[in-house]
Amino acid sequence: MPLYVWLACGMYLMNGMATVALGSVLPVFIHHYQSSYMLGSDLVLAQFIGYLIGVPLSPILVKASGYRAPIAMAAAATGIAEIAFGTLPTIWLCMAMSFINGVGMSLLQATISTSLIEWFPSSRAVVMSRTEAAFGLGCVITPLLASWSIRAGDWRLCFFVVGALAVLLAVVTFALPIAQPEHHSGPIDAPTAAVDIARRSEKWALFGLFMFAILVYVGVESCVNNFFPAIFANHLHLSASAASLSVSLFWIAMVVGRMATGWVIRRLPYRPYLTLATGGTLVVMLAIAMTQWPFAAYVEAFATGMFMSGIYVVTLVFANHSFPEMTALVTRLVTFFAGIGGAILPTAFGWIMTRTSAFVAVLSLAAFAAILFAAIIAASAFTRSRSRMTQTPA
Repeated sequence: MPLYVWLACGMYLMNGMATVALGSVLPVFIHHYQSSYMLGSDLVLAQFIGYLIGVPLSPILVKASGYRAPIAMAAAATGIAEIAFGTLPTIWLCMAMSFINGVGMSLLQATISTSLIEWFPSSRAVVMSRTEAAFGLGCVITPLLASWSIRAGDWRLCFFVVGALAVLLAVVTFALPIAQPEHHSGPIDAPTAAVDIARRSEKWALFGLFMFAILVYVGVESCVNNFFPAIFANHLHLSASAASLSVSLFWIAMVVGRMATGWVIRRLPYRPYLTLATGGTLVVMLAIAMTQWPFAAYVEAFATGMFMSGIYVVTLVFANHSFPEMTALVTRLVTFFAGIGGAILPTAFGWIMTRTSAFVAVLSLAAFAAILFAAIIAASAFTRSRSRMTQTPA
């Protein structure tokens, strides 16, 4: 595996850790500031605004100075923000750091994903699945680190460790070669027929389907990440500690699934993979709504992670495959719409959780999954009807 891919995996690992760092210690964090969970919502909003700024900033910086500087700047920004959180500054400075954190994470993700998509055209899904597996691993590590640091008596250590890793990676960026490899002989994706779309209106309709699918997927993932413990506690009447196991199982499955995606996608084209993954997600969500036995629900939480693990990567790669002349734009807009989905759907789901029952909330999550399934089916049917017959059919 090229050194740059190793660096990308390290950056995604750090991004995953930074994504859940605040949430992992949020109860003690707000207790320190003698505030309510509204402080957490405000910090998430500030991070979301930064996220939307980091995406368009990526092409500007890449055009001006290449890939190295934006990657190092993004990692340094995240590192500074995380370390600043650990110093427990004023609330307003926390808002500023959350904003900077959002800029850093989105700038990093948009820049690295664009470079990987451009530099490894025949193995995009394989390479990207490795970075997403690293991201998921970061989301597993940080809650464990937070739990240990809380028991050790200084929960701020969680922020310092993530910040130190980010700064270290920023320094390492200047020591490694960052350029498109001349030859890449690793595993490649399974063949999928090229898409030939002549009409501009049809092209933008398909583009919109892909972006909508990404928005819904990231929204569903964020809902699961933030609300699975609450769902399990209310729907199955479990204790808080027992319910929290659900999201741990989900992320463990996400890591395992993303590691397996690189193998599966070498053998299964994009369309059937996404159809099976989104259809499986819908079935499992409906099963959770009907389940009353905790053990079965835990199995379903793990299955949810397995089915959802490769949807983001393969949708991103499929969109780039369908629009080969728009690689940079597609990749950055995917990151942009991912940020929107991660903000809008959890807000709506939180409103549903507050005003209805856990059963209705799970059904609404299944409804989101059904919308995602429908978007993928529509995009697959659209691209299949316009595939070039000279290529291997998907």
